[in-house]
Amino acid sequence: MEGFIRTPLATTIRNTIRIVFAVLLGGCLSPIELETLNLAGVLTVDGQVSNIADQNRINLGRTAETDRLPIPLSGASITLFDDLGNAYSYYEDAMITGSYLLNGFEGLPGRTYHLQIITPSGETYESVPEMIPDVTAQFVTSYDIVHEEFTDREGTILTQPFVKIRCNVTMPSSEKSPYLRWFIQEDFLLSPTDFPDPFNAIPPPCFVSQNADPQTLVLIDAGSINTSTIDNLLIGSRIVDWSFLERHYFTTYQSSLTKEAYEYWQKVDILANQVGSIFDTPPAEIKGNIFRVDNTDEKVLGYFQAVNQSLDRFFLLPDNFSFRLLMEPCTYYNYKFTYPSRCLDCLSARNSSYRRPDWF
Repeated sequence: MEGFIRTPLATTIRNTIRIVFAVLLGGCLSPIELETLNLAGVLTVDGQVSNIADQNRINLGRTAETDRLPIPLSGASITLFDDLGNAYSYYEDAMITGSYLLNGFEGLPGRTYHLQIITPSGETYESVPEMIPDVTAQFVTSYDIVHEEFTDREGTILTQPFVKIRCNVTMPSSEKSPYLRWFIQEDFLLSPTDFPDPFNAIPPPCFVSQNADPQTLVLIDAGSINTSTIDNLLIGSRIVDWSFLERHYFTTYQSSLTKEAYEYWQKVDILANQVGSIFDTPPAEIKGNIFRVDNTDEKVLGYFQAVNQSLDRFFLLPDNFSFRLLMEPCTYYNYKFTYPSRCLDCLSARNSSYRRPDWF
């Protein structure tokens, strides 16, 4: 279908750096591997301005020489400006190094915004202004639990249960057509092992928040498809593992993008999936909309986007599965002597914290 993109993003491209580009942040990382030189010290900017208050987050980093996530950049000064001359200052998240938040701010559709970043060493960077789209679509999510074959890291073919997340989309009845992208955030409870102690103290639980399916990118240009509705659009797939032993939320964010942001994500998709044949179209260099004010030739990685967002959320419990979850729980047994590291220290799980979401 023309105007529709859904492909798994490559995960084994040589000579890569992992750059975090998240449409929906909230402490969640969405790594996408891009083929490029391993240049150390390049600024990476990952963020957006949204009409949903808790989705206004900026992640800053510097690339490393090796194939790894950017090193978080702390201590920067970040300001958001709108087209009316108003300025809004970010504060750094005390629990996530290099991550910056706006306090209670909600972007307005139709307003234009740009970002200014001043690094701890004094360099100034800005983003190209973008307007939050005033047109979006309606959507609702659903899920299926299915068993599918997949290949693990050792190349072994296994059959495992998956949660498949789908949505039904209704396009707006207006002359404008939106550019859409979906992102699925998962949040789940992780209760550490409650070992007996003389004070009967129960250890606090952790909450893990992350991208449910970082290897899938779903884009739609509504102006290029000949339909006003899309049914059962597959937007994410999540293998069932130990994280489903307790309450497990899925929040789907639908983002209405600018044309420029949509084209940027198209290039990300093309480059990440380039197979390298001599007959392939050479991958376009992914140029974002961030630049250094006094040196526009400096390479900067990332994109600051203005998005009109809406969300849909559901949760699963072990009882929602028609089969028994056989993963190892953190429950204490007096005859058990070894436990997974996450059971001994729940903060050892990636993207975990003691911060409980307001809606959890």
